[in-house]
Amino acid sequence: MEIDELLTSTRSARKSLDLDADVDLDVIRDCLAIALHAANGTNQQSWRWLVVTDAEQRRLVASHYRDGYEEMTGGPFADGLPQDDFGRMMSSTEWLVYHLAEVPLFVIPCYEPYLPPGDDDGLFQDATLYGSIFPAVWNLQLSLRSRGYGSCITTLHLRRAKEVGDVLGVPPSFVQGCLLPVGRLRSPSTRPTPRKPLAEVTAVDRWDGDPLTDVAP
Repeated sequence: MEIDELLTSTRSARKSLDLDADVDLDVIRDCLAIALHAANGTNQQSWRWLVVTDAEQRRLVASHYRDGYEEMTGGPFADGLPQDDFGRMMSSTEWLVYHLAEVPLFVIPCYEPYLPPGDDDGLFQDATLYGSIFPAVWNLQLSLRSRGYGSCITTLHLRRAKEVGDVLGVPPSFVQGCLLPVGRLRSPSTRPTPRKPLAEVTAVDRWDGDPLTDVAP
């Protein structure tokens, strides 16, 4: 794929994942090797990437994921969602809640914080922690997509982080960054993902400065 096409058309994959197709662990290994070249805080590389393939492990993690979702929302509600972009997105999100165990592979990146608590409400520590995880996560997602696989970043399992950690043996000193359900794509899209125009979301020099536009003058 052309780089710009890869960057603009890689989207969250849920219903488009092929739950019946086998996942090639050699591909996952190659993609993770690429992911690890991402920038991370002071190059500490204080991470561990859990690749979960065992069906029972996936079932247990998915159960905690579902419990966290139902605690947050009060239960499934997809049938009552509006038929707009938000409704379709939430329907896809809820579909994953109840089919997560069927996704053939999970990747859970974990990171051990190395900075002591500060006096800034943890903003610096949190930015450094997650800024050391998500560049590599995005590297992984792009690498997967270029090989015909899909994924999405989801964090609902973190509502049961301790229970999930117990299932997978995660030491308490490590933070789970997110969960990536991974599978082959049934129908990869090459259309750019819909996004707001630059003029609505950019400003030069100050919050109330002139915006950038989609078309150069």
